[in-house]
Amino acid sequence: MCAIQAWRGTTLLYSTENDGNDYKSSLCNENAYINSCGIQMLPRSLHSQLFKKKTGKVLPEDTLVKIKEHLSKHSLWGKSPVILPNIDFELPEMLGKSIADHFKEIAHLQCSSYRNKLLAFTSGSIPCIPSAWNFAPGWTKYCETGETVQVDFPDEDAYVLDVEVCVTEGHFPTLATAVSNGHWYSWCSNQIFGDKVEHSLFKNMGPVYGLKDLINLESKIQQDRLMLREQKERIVIGHNVSYDRARIKEQYFVESTKIRFVDTMALHVAISGITSFQRNMLLANKSGTQADRSLKNSSCQTSKPSKLSEVTEWQTVSSFNGLSDVHKLYCGGSGIEKEKRNIFVSGSLNDIRDNFQELVAYCARDCQATYEVLCVLIPEFLTRFPHPVTLAGMLEMSTAYLPVNNNWQRYIQDSEDTYRELENELTQSLRLEADRACQLLQNQAYKNDPWLWDLDWSTKQLKIKKAAVGAKQSGKIGITHQNAMFSNTVTCSGEEKNEKRDEDERFLQLNEKFEELFLSKTHLFKRNSLLPGALCDNGKDGIIGPTEITTSSQVVPKLLKLTWDGFPLFHCRELGWGYLVPGRPMDSSQANRSEISEGLVTAEDIFPQLRSISDKMADPTELANQWIAFRRCNKSDSTFHRGEEASLSKSQTKRQNWTHDRPAWHFGIGPYDVGIRGCWFFRLPHKSGIENNVGNPLAKDYLNKIEDGTLKATSSSVAEHVLKLNRNIIYWRNARDRILTQMVVWLSPSQLPRKVTKSEDYDLSRRFGAILPQIVTSGTLTRRAVESTWMTASNAYKDRLGSELKAMIQCPPGFNFVGADVDSQELWIASVIGDSYFAGQHGSTAFGWMTLQGKKSDGTDMHSRTALTVQITRDQAKILNYGRIYGAGERFAKTLLMQFNHRLTEQEATEKARKMYSVTKGNSVFKLNNLGRRLASATGHEPDELVTHEQLNEMRKAARKEFRLASLAKLSTDSLIERRLWVGGTESHMFNKLEEIAQSETPQTPVLNCRISRALEPRNVGKEFMTSRVNWVVQSSAVDYLHLMIVAMRYLCDKYRIGGRFCISIHDEVRYLIKEDDKFRAALALQIANLWTRCMFSYQLNLEDLPQAVAFFSSVDIDKVLRKETNMDCQTPSNPYGLKRGYGIDFGRSYDIYQILEETKGCLEPLLKKV
Repeated sequence: MCAIQAWRGTTLLYSTENDGNDYKSSLCNENAYINSCGIQMLPRSLHSQLFKKKTGKVLPEDTLVKIKEHLSKHSLWGKSPVILPNIDFELPEMLGKSIADHFKEIAHLQCSSYRNKLLAFTSGSIPCIPSAWNFAPGWTKYCETGETVQVDFPDEDAYVLDVEVCVTEGHFPTLATAVSNGHWYSWCSNQIFGDKVEHSLFKNMGPVYGLKDLINLESKIQQDRLMLREQKERIVIGHNVSYDRARIKEQYFVESTKIRFVDTMALHVAISGITSFQRNMLLANKSGTQADRSLKNSSCQTSKPSKLSEVTEWQTVSSFNGLSDVHKLYCGGSGIEKEKRNIFVSGSLNDIRDNFQELVAYCARDCQATYEVLCVLIPEFLTRFPHPVTLAGMLEMSTAYLPVNNNWQRYIQDSEDTYRELENELTQSLRLEADRACQLLQNQAYKNDPWLWDLDWSTKQLKIKKAAVGAKQSGKIGITHQNAMFSNTVTCSGEEKNEKRDEDERFLQLNEKFEELFLSKTHLFKRNSLLPGALCDNGKDGIIGPTEITTSSQVVPKLLKLTWDGFPLFHCRELGWGYLVPGRPMDSSQANRSEISEGLVTAEDIFPQLRSISDKMADPTELANQWIAFRRCNKSDSTFHRGEEASLSKSQTKRQNWTHDRPAWHFGIGPYDVGIRGCWFFRLPHKSGIENNVGNPLAKDYLNKIEDGTLKATSSSVAEHVLKLNRNIIYWRNARDRILTQMVVWLSPSQLPRKVTKSEDYDLSRRFGAILPQIVTSGTLTRRAVESTWMTASNAYKDRLGSELKAMIQCPPGFNFVGADVDSQELWIASVIGDSYFAGQHGSTAFGWMTLQGKKSDGTDMHSRTALTVQITRDQAKILNYGRIYGAGERFAKTLLMQFNHRLTEQEATEKARKMYSVTKGNSVFKLNNLGRRLASATGHEPDELVTHEQLNEMRKAARKEFRLASLAKLSTDSLIERRLWVGGTESHMFNKLEEIAQSETPQTPVLNCRISRALEPRNVGKEFMTSRVNWVVQSSAVDYLHLMIVAMRYLCDKYRIGGRFCISIHDEVRYLIKEDDKFRAALALQIANLWTRCMFSYQLNLEDLPQAVAFFSSVDIDKVLRKETNMDCQTPSNPYGLKRGYGIDFGRSYDIYQILEETKGCLEPLLKKV
C-alpha cells in the first residue's frame, strides 16, 4: 500500500493485494477520498446519493491549524491512513431532499396510522364499567344499552387490555378485560370451566401451552392461521403490556401480524424515569427512613452534597413504575385498590370462580386507570419525543419473537440433570470437609488452625429420657417375641419342633444379654446434635453428621481454608470478609494488653517466612505453624471486644478499627485492627468500591480471582474440587428460576407457515414453538429496553453450566437468523459529537481519530493507549474507557484499578486514575461569568481566558486585600463561573459538548431531539446528578441509533418484500428471523440501514460526510441459532459435545459488505425478478 505523508481533502490512488475475494479485488484500483484529518471517507458516488452533494465541507485555514496542533500533541498527525477497498453500488432512492427528510417520511409510513388511532382513542372517552359481567368462556361484548353479545374478538382500532393470571396454576391467562371508545369486553379462560392444561413428560417443564390456551385478538378460536387479507392495523395499550402480549394467540405465529402494542409503563419511564439513587430516596420517603447517602456513589456527583436535600422538585414529577403509583402521579387521587390481586397470586381457580364478579371488576378498573394515564402520557410523549422514528422504533421493538424447538426441552433437562449431579457432588465434597474439620475437636486442635479457631466449637450434652415408659415397652416387646415363638412352635411338626425349640432358647439368651441395649433406644430423643455449633443447623436442632452446607454458608470459606495471596481468610461482622496478615507487634493491638500471648514474634522475625510463601499457593501446614507461633492463648484472647462498637455506625466502626501501623511487605484495603493479637486485617476488594463489605468470597464476582490463583483453597484436593464445581454451577444457580419459568407456546403443524412445513429440513417428529421476551421498550432512564433473561444472557463458556442458553433459540426450517453487532456504537457516537463540536470534521479530535483510524497493531487505538498509560491489559482498559464515556469519574477508575490489581495501594490506584483522566478527559478549567470577569479584570487577569481552580483562588485571595473587592472575594466558585470545561486531553472536547448538553435548560439528544426525563431536568435537580445526565446523552443517543436502524430495516423489508420479522436487540446487536431465500437480501438491507443511520447522525451534527470505516457492519451473521459469533460451538458442562456434535447444528457464516454485494449484485430486488 502506498505511504501517504500529507493530505488535505484529497483523492488518492491506492492498490491492495488480491485476497481471493474477486468482487473486493475488482474495486481496488479506484480513488479514495481522504479528509483533512487523514480519514478515508465514503466514495463520492455513495456520498452524492446520501448527502445530495458531490464534495464534503471545506474547512477554513485556522481550523486546519487547530486540528493539526491538537493531533500533533497526541502523536496522531501525519500517520498513514488505512485505505479500504472502494464500495460502489446503487442505493435505494431516498424519500425527501435529505437523509433527515427520508427518515421522517419512512417513520410516518410505519407509525402514522397507529399514532392517529392513539390520538383518536385518547381524545374521546370510554363507557362506564358494567355492573355485571358475563360468566362464559371466550369474549363477551358489553353495549351501552346493557346488552351482552358473545364475539370472536374485540374488533376495534384501539383499546386498553389487561390480562390476569392464576399464578398457582401456571402462566396461561385466566381473565381479561378490554375497553375501547365504544365498548367494554371481557374474556374467560376455558380452564375456569374445567378444561385441563397438558403437562410435559419432562421434569421441571410444567404445563405445555398451546394456542388454544391463549387469548385471541385477531382470529377465531379454532383458526390456526391468519391470512394477510384478514389482518388489520390495531393498537393495544397496557401497563407493562409485554406481560399481556405473551398471552396473545396470534403473537406466536411465525409470521408477524399488523397489531402493535403501546406500554404506558415504558412511556412513563421515558418521560419521568428515575436513577437508582432517586429510587432509594423515594423508598426512604415512603418508609419514613433516611436514604443512605453512600448509595449515591458516582451516580450523583456534586461539590456540595448538603444541598441535595434542598433540590427535591424531582420528587413531584416522578414516581415508581407500578400502575397505582403512575396513576397517582399523573391523575391524582390516592392510588388504585390492589387487594383483590392477592387472589390471582395465591388463590386457585375455584377461588376465582367464587369471586368472579369482583375480580373482573378489579381487572376493569386497571383498564380504566391505564386509559386515564394514557390520556395524559400520549400528548406529553409526542411533545418530548417529537421525531416519528422514536414511536415507530418502540412499536417495532414491541414485536420481539424468539423461535424454539424441542431442543429447548432437551436443554432444560440436560441442564437440570447436570446441575443435580454437580450439586450433589458439591454437597458431598463439603460434607467431607466438614467431617475433616470435626476431627479437630480432639484435644482442641482447632485452636491452632488459622481458619477454624474462632468458630463456635461448643457441643450439646446428650439428652436422655426417663426410663419408666421404656420398662413397660420392654415387657411388651418380650411378650410379643414369646407369643410369636409359641405360635410358630404350634404349627411345626415334631422334629421341626425340637430344632425350633433350640433356636428359641438361643434367641431368649441373646435377648436377655442385650436387653439393656434395646432399652437405650427408648431413652434417646429422635434428634440430637452431635456437631459443634458452627456446623449445626440451629433451625432443626442439629443432626448426626454434617448438615446441608452450601457454598453460601458463612462457614464454608473457613472449611475450605481459603487464602488470599497466601493469607488466611477471616470474617469480621463489621468489615465483612478479609484476610489476616501476621507479624504485627503485640503492643499495637486493641486486645487486652494485661494478658500476654505466648510465642509472639516481631515483624522482622516473620518477614523471611512470609517471603517464602508463593504468591499463587500456600501450604496449610506452614500457615498453621506460623499461626501457632503468633497465637497460643486461651479463647478469651481471641474474642472480639464489641461492646463499644455495637453502638457505633458502620462507618464509625471502620474508622475506629483503622490502624496507623502497617506491614511493609503487604499492601491492600486496610489494615484494620479487629482485636486479634499479632495480626492485621485487610478487607477483600468489592466490585462496588472499597467502602463495601464482601458477603461471600465464593460469589461469581470472584471467579477470576479463583482462576488466577489469588483466591485459593488449601484444605485439600477436595477443596480445590469444590471451587471448580462451584464455578461450574454458579451461572445456572443464578439464572435457573428465570429460565425454567419461560413461557413456551408450542405450535401444531397446521399452525406453521407453508415455508416451514414444505422445507426439506422439516421433520414431523419435531416440535416448534416460540417464546415472547417480555421486553419493556423503554425500561431505564436512558430509554434502553429491559428484559430479565434474554437481554442479560451470558455467552457460552466451557465451565458455565447452562450458558448455551441463547443458542437454544433456533430457527424453524426454511428460516435463518440475520443480524449484526454495531461496532463500538457508544464510542463512535461520543466521538462524532466531539468532532462536530471541535472542528466540524470527522477525526478532528484525538478521540475521534483513534476511534476511526486507530489500530491495535501499532497501539494507536484508544484501548491500547489507555492500557499503556496505566499499565493494564487492553480488555481492562476497554472497561475503563466505556465507564469514563458514560460519565464515571476518577473514583470509579480507582475502584476498578484496585479490582484489576488488588496488590495496588489506594494511593497508587488514585495516582494511576488521575494520570489516566489527565491524559484522556484532561484537566478542568473554568469559564468565568460576568462577576468572574469583573474579578479577573480587577486583579489583573485576562477576563476572557479560561482559569484553573488555583488561579481562581489566587484571584479571590488578591481581592480580599482591597475593600472594594471584598464582596467579590466572598463569592463561591459556582457564583463566579459560567461552566466548567476540560482541556488538554484526548477526549476533552467530547466531554465539553456532553456536559454542555447535560447542563442546558432542556437537555435533548442531538439527533432525534429526545428530551431527558423530567426527574433529571435542571429545573428539578439543579446541578445534581451530572454523571447520570452525561451518561444519558450517550446512552439515549444509542437508543436513537437503534430506533433509526430498525425503522430503516422495516422500511426496506416492506418495500422489497423481504420475508422476515424483528427478533430481538441485545445492547448493540440486532437479530431478524428471515426466510431462507431472502437471507442475502436481508443482509444487504441491514447494511444499508446501518449506512443510513450513520449518515443521519453525521447530517444532524453538521458533518455532511461519513468515514468509510464505520459506514458498514464489519460483518453480518447468517445463522440457524442465536449466538454471539457464528463459529461458537457453545460447549458447556450441560452440552459437552457442542452444538455441532451434540445437536447436529452446523456453524453459521459471517459476510462482509463485499461478499454481500457479490451475492446480491448490489441490488435488493430478487434476482429472478431482475432477469
